[in-house]
This record gives sequence, C-alpha cells and structure tokens, in this order.
Amino acid sequence: MAAPLSAAEDPFADFIRKTDPRTPPEEQKSFHLPPGFEIQLVAAEPDIAKPMNMAFDERGRLWITQSREYPFPAATNRPGRDEIKILSDFDATGRARRITTFADGLNIPIGLYPYRGGAIAFSIPAIYRLEDTDGDGRADRREVLYSGQGYDLDTHGLTSSFRRGYDGWLYADHGYRNNTTLKGTDGHTITMNSGNIYRMRPDGSRVEQFTWGQVNPFGLMFDPLGDLFSADCHSSPVYMMLRDAS
Repeated sequence: MAAPLSAAEDPFADFIRKTDPRTPPEEQKSFHLPPGFEIQLVAAEPDIAKPMNMAFDERGRLWITQSREYPFPAATNRPGRDEIKILSDFDATGRARRITTFADGLNIPIGLYPYRGGAIAFSIPAIYRLEDTDGDGRADRREVLYSGQGYDLDTHGLTSSFRRGYDGWLYADHGYRNNTTLKGTDGHTITMNSGNIYRMRPDGSRVEQFTWGQVNPFGLMFDPLGDLFSADCHSSPVYMMLRDAS
C-alpha cells in the first residue's frame, strides 16, 4: 500500500482548513448580515448532523432531513443511516429546546413535506408517506407513493424541494443525469431525465410533468399570484416556471 501524501504533496491541501473547527457561537459572530437582519442558532451538532432539507408544519415545528450517507447511498438491501428530525419548543433566542427523531433507516432523504401529522419524503429509491399511527412521535407506517426514482447516475441530483401548490398538488424538482419513471395508481406514467419539475397527488393517485429543460434545479417557491420559481445550479440562477415549457 502506498504511503499517504504529505501536506506538501497533496494537491487538495490548500482547500482544507488548517485551523480547528469553530464552535457555533464563534461561527455566529463571523456572519456579515444586511442592516436590520439578525442571525440565531436553532440547532447544532450533536443534536443534528448534516441537514439537507427543512420545512415547517402547521404547528410551527421545523422538520429536517439529515444524511450521513450522502453522497454515497447505502445499498438498497439494508437500511440507511439517515433520519428525519422534528425541532420544536423554540426559546426567545431561536434555539430548539426539543429535538426528536421521527424516522430513521433512510437513504439520502432530500425531499420532505410535513403532511397530516407525518411527512411525505423521498428516500432512495421511492417517495413515501410516513405516518405515526400510535402517537409516540415516531413513524411506524411507511407507504410507497411513487417508486422508480433514479439515483444511480448522480446522487447530487435527486428529487427534492417538495412544495405544495395552491392547486393541492405537491411539486418537486428532478435533478441532474438520473432517469426516472413514475406511475400513479391511476396508471398514468411519466419519464424524466435530468432537470425537470413535476407534480404529484399526495395520495399517490397521479403524477404529471410540469416543465422540462433545466439541468439541476434546486428550490421551489410560489409567489402570492401562484407563479412558480426555481433555481438551477448550472444555468440562470432563477427561473419562473411555465407549465409545459422547455
């Protein structure tokens, strides 16, 4: 076995921090904010680790997905090490005084939407509805809503940014390179490659293509007029999405 490279020989050494990691309070002091803005610490390690997505539910609780697996997915024949956590009971400084694990055994869960006391979430290779049926705060029922999500070509480009539309559909990004075929219980099927936006019924009954033509979209947001906006890390930073456009 070859000896490890010294710092002088390592071509990536210049990109690695040579100082000790900062504590959260030290990091907080280093932020430069626009006038009128304030930054508060909500949660930090060891309570959470590598958060990927977040969303608030109707009770004001903050849901996050966190992934130890990313960017190398766990084999689909064993549970992953990733989790969905719920943060709540925020104090006057913004800190979450209660953090619980809602679901574990997940595999790079980067799509998340709190829904009827549970959540709709992506975990390789499907989109699930996760429910807490016995009221203990943990998901004990997992229903596959849509299977067939591509993940083998690029885990940086998985489906994400679940966002409920004013029409009741759940909208989502589909990222770079992967090939995906999704089918609703009504039999309607769509096939996507690389950057797309699609929408789905929260009960698994139907999925529809919304737009084509992006490369690797991240983020979805509706404005008060119902217009849908998305960012794309490979092209223009923000798009207004027009249905059936490409």
